[in-house]
Amino acid sequence: MQRKPKGISWSIKQICTMIDKGTMTFDNPLQRATGQWDSDDASLLIDSTLTMFVPEVVALQIKQDKGNIYDIIDGIQRLTYIHSYVKDQWNLNELNPFVLETTNEEHNISGLKFSELPEEVRDAILAYSITVKYFEITEDDDEESMIKEIFRRLNKGTRVSGEHLALVSAKKNVQDFVHKMITEHKLFTDVAKFTNKAVLKSDKQMTILQSIIYVSGLDFCTFSTKDVEKFFMTNDITEEVLNRTEGLFTVIADTFNNEYNKFCTKINITSMVGFLSNQENIRQVKNFLVWYSTGKNSKPGDAFKNNCGASSTKKEKVLGRVKGLEAIMIDKLKKEEKEAEKETETEENTEVA
Repeated sequence: MQRKPKGISWSIKQICTMIDKGTMTFDNPLQRATGQWDSDDASLLIDSTLTMFVPEVVALQIKQDKGNIYDIIDGIQRLTYIHSYVKDQWNLNELNPFVLETTNEEHNISGLKFSELPEEVRDAILAYSITVKYFEITEDDDEESMIKEIFRRLNKGTRVSGEHLALVSAKKNVQDFVHKMITEHKLFTDVAKFTNKAVLKSDKQMTILQSIIYVSGLDFCTFSTKDVEKFFMTNDITEEVLNRTEGLFTVIADTFNNEYNKFCTKINITSMVGFLSNQENIRQVKNFLVWYSTGKNSKPGDAFKNNCGASSTKKEKVLGRVKGLEAIMIDKLKKEEKEAEKETETEENTEVA
């Protein structure tokens, strides 16, 4: 790819208007989800518009009949936090007082929403310009390859999780699917348990990618990030597999009534997907998962937990977790069957007496 970006500067007021109108978007599936900064970082960003600087962002310019769309591929956190602050959605943390250059007056804006700022401070923020470097996308461009190359160069020498790079290796239909699941599916928006650190590490993305591997039935080496990356570089995933994966995510979310559940972690979700994909009696499996997930019926070192922990990404451990759940469920069903037989015998003996 031989392409130089063009640059343009827009004020924060213009950028917020573009976001509201949908002419600046954050839809690229390789972009990490919004809302990943803590309140100190977000507050410092606003302070930077008044006292320092905000780094440039990178976008794709997509030409449309009604006008150009600028899809951000680097800078989503900066722009979305600025936009949400201007929309009065959060308060600033403690910040150092500063002297506003245009008036030479000192201000302390700690703890304030945008609407609570002095008018001259609001005007200064809205007038601040951010440079947007953009790449023009034409009909002749291979957009998918172009985005991957830009992303690779943007992150060369910077710390990007292996989990996120694994997503970069996948084809566009998989990237779009992962993005859709993270932003729209109840399992990942409401039910699953992911810490802030796990979200930053792109564990949600990896959970979905590993689940796709289970459902595809294709051979894999391990569930390590490098091997997952290689898997998606060398395999095409059909829409049928993606639809099946989404269906199993829905089953899991329904199993836990679409509500937050501590059992729905990265390793457990992928294991449940593998388990469910091998079963026909889904209702029976859902009842079992609720029974097992309470913690009262799971034991350290049982057939499932024995395959968690150390070396959990090894293939034998990955498959062992699925077989472990199957074994525990079969054992449970056998015990229930025996108990039912005993109850029947007791009832029959009572009737005879």
